[in-house]
Amino acid sequence: MINNAVNVSLYRGTSPPTDEQGEGRKIAGGPLYAEGTVATLVIQAKVTPWSRGAIKDAQKWSLDNRRIGTLIDQAIKHGRFLGSEWCMAKPGGPWAACDAYKVLVSEWNPILHKDQNITYYLKFALSKTGQLLLSASNHPEGT
Repeated sequence: MINNAVNVSLYRGTSPPTDEQGEGRKIAGGPLYAEGTVATLVIQAKVTPWSRGAIKDAQKWSLDNRRIGTLIDQAIKHGRFLGSEWCMAKPGGPWAACDAYKVLVSEWNPILHKDQNITYYLKFALSKTGQLLLSASNHPEGT
């Protein structure tokens, strides 16, 4: 598959990798995006699933844009930064430079009739204009 390596994120550091299999996907340093900027976009509800994986995650786990934003907000404030890496929307591109986080949240489990701690993994980027958060991954641990 041809990879045009188009970067749709605000990050302007190293170029996206030319190998879709993961060679050179990690980005040193980070987080790439300031907590305050990310939090502002969450408050403004400017969050959207961007990659095929994020769209599937959202459907599978019944996560609307607002819930994804809430999880991202919890991750940047209370989670653990895991690193930054290039993420692809679909095979063949485009790419976005994403920050990855892990966060533990308490959610009501209607089957168990009690709150349950769930670890979520989230990856996101700021769009090229800086006006939208692009969700590349949003799923519970082990899925």
